[in-house]
Amino acid sequence: MKGIRRTVAAMSLLFLSAECLAQNTAVPFLTIPSSVEGNGMGGIGASLVTEDAISNISNPAQLGIFSLSNSFSASSYAPKTEWLPSFGGGQSLDASAVSAGLRLDRDVKLPAPISLGIGYSTVYFNLGSFTTFDPNNPSAVSSYNAFEKADMLTLGVGINYIVKFGLGYTYKWIDSEVAPAGLGHPIGSGAAKAAAYDLGAMLQIPVVDIASRLGHTPLVFGEGVSPLFNLTFGWTERNIGGGLYYPFQRQSDPLPRQGILGWNFEIGLQTRVDRQPWKLFSFTWAREASGILVSVQTTAAPDSSGYPVYTNHVSYMGGLGKIHPVANLLYGQTTGDITVEKGWQIQVAQCLYFREGSSSPFGGYAYNTKGESFHLNGLVMLLESFHIWNPQHGWLAYLVDHVDLQYNTSVYTSRTSLLNNTRFSSINIVFK
Repeated sequence: MKGIRRTVAAMSLLFLSAECLAQNTAVPFLTIPSSVEGNGMGGIGASLVTEDAISNISNPAQLGIFSLSNSFSASSYAPKTEWLPSFGGGQSLDASAVSAGLRLDRDVKLPAPISLGIGYSTVYFNLGSFTTFDPNNPSAVSSYNAFEKADMLTLGVGINYIVKFGLGYTYKWIDSEVAPAGLGHPIGSGAAKAAAYDLGAMLQIPVVDIASRLGHTPLVFGEGVSPLFNLTFGWTERNIGGGLYYPFQRQSDPLPRQGILGWNFEIGLQTRVDRQPWKLFSFTWAREASGILVSVQTTAAPDSSGYPVYTNHVSYMGGLGKIHPVANLLYGQTTGDITVEKGWQIQVAQCLYFREGSSSPFGGYAYNTKGESFHLNGLVMLLESFHIWNPQHGWLAYLVDHVDLQYNTSVYTSRTSLLNNTRFSSINIVFK
């Protein structure tokens, strides 16, 4: 039993060092920001509109917005992320996802564009290899690899009527394998399974388009160039469910139920190339607030054989929990147990993206982030605009108009946290 306790305690320390918010809960890896693009902007994800299928993990409503303009996306970490590299414990994080969307109004007469989306994603957290010892013999007797993972099915709905609105739902299958059977205790193993779900909503307001409609005159500067100003709001409640029951503990640990609220604005210039919308330049600024919506108090008492029996007393918060929209999202204050993330992005020709951000967790250990992206389709549109290359017919023209290949990368930096130099990268292919 002591061996299992030390193992679990060590793993908990890793998560606490990573500023994961889910203290005293099971599977805290579910709170790690997974979007590589969002991780370049301080770890945001609930309100950042992107074509990356992995973004569904951050907010299932992303799928609703995605399906309004795209038919398919597949994304994967490339390579997997070495978690807490300065710790050197062999931990790693890996994620991959696929999304498919269908515009219903293209086949059925509807008053506004409406879309449906379906996606699958998976996150695998490798906790590393561990060696077990016989208390009476210092020689190693066996080893095992500990891991935790989640497989997720996401459904999304998108509506584009003056504003873009997305709703999403994700169902999760969670598997935790932290210790094998018989490790220092006769009761069961450190393995548990559970189910949970996420809910999310996103709202994007195209301010310039609305102003043009109200004035009955498009805002154009000349040569087809028009201003761009979008406001986006996102909300999600994640990991809603009961708990995981570990036989060796003889108790159920609650899931890290998490609430996230965020917003951003994007300003820039846009035009069209061969009837496709093209953002020439834009600047995005974003801020999000997140908090754990569960409180856990643990008590212990010995059973008849002398082994301690632990009991968790769990309570949940409703709504936004302790998130204060004004203090946290407008003024950027870190209040109570709330973590505040903020970041910015500069986009050039829908080809190059540069990002920076920071995260201020409630327990300290703030860290900064940087990131970049390259989109092949943006480069092609740039070449077309200068009449350097302009395929008109055949399969090459179809690929240029409907397929994009994207590469994203980001890194955490900190002087005080084990997260320093933790790097993320992903490859994403999109069919429009």
